[in-house]
Amino acid sequence: MTPTHMLRLFCKNADQLRFQSRIAVLDVGDPLYDFGFATGHAVPDERPCTVNDFDGESQDVNLIRLADNYKGGEDTDWALIRFDKMSNQSLVRYKLKPFEGLGSLDGKKFYFARARGLSENAISCELSILDFSDGRRKFTHDCKAIPGQSGSPVTYVVDGEHRLVGLHIGNLWMHKSPETGRPDRKGYINLLNQETLDEIEMIIEANRS
Repeated sequence: MTPTHMLRLFCKNADQLRFQSRIAVLDVGDPLYDFGFATGHAVPDERPCTVNDFDGESQDVNLIRLADNYKGGEDTDWALIRFDKMSNQSLVRYKLKPFEGLGSLDGKKFYFARARGLSENAISCELSILDFSDGRRKFTHDCKAIPGQSGSPVTYVVDGEHRLVGLHIGNLWMHKSPETGRPDRKGYINLLNQETLDEIEMIIEANRS
């Protein structure tokens, strides 16, 4: 059975325009609900949303909580969503563990979804930390990503198990890359760090079944 590493997220805004993104599902042990880790820019409060697997199952989102101090494209660009538990037996639910080892990214393989319509993390990427002259720091990957893949999990494997590094937020276009000094494009990541993890756990505990 091919693992389902993410779900599709469909939301509509006040003008009924439809937005598509992805979510990672978290392993929280709730008997009735699943909790999804999403990009905040995909789920402002006013949007009705549904989650879908890649085999036709669909659930309405019944709770949306944006990160404290939410800001699109930044470290706080995330949201937690809740929906009735999915029955998909192949669905991967990620443990709530922060990624460690950012100081030694060289030589490690990280995994990401192919650009169009597939549910598994089937391609490998390299991660890098970019420090810009204006003080910005971005965690980036070099896998190809297209619009609609916001929220796709970036993972690494420990003892055969995929662990969550963070979520793909979008593409970072650079006139001058800190790595090469030339124009470049990379995907960038909202990292599952301890601060984010603590806030996620507080939201989950306040909204369990």
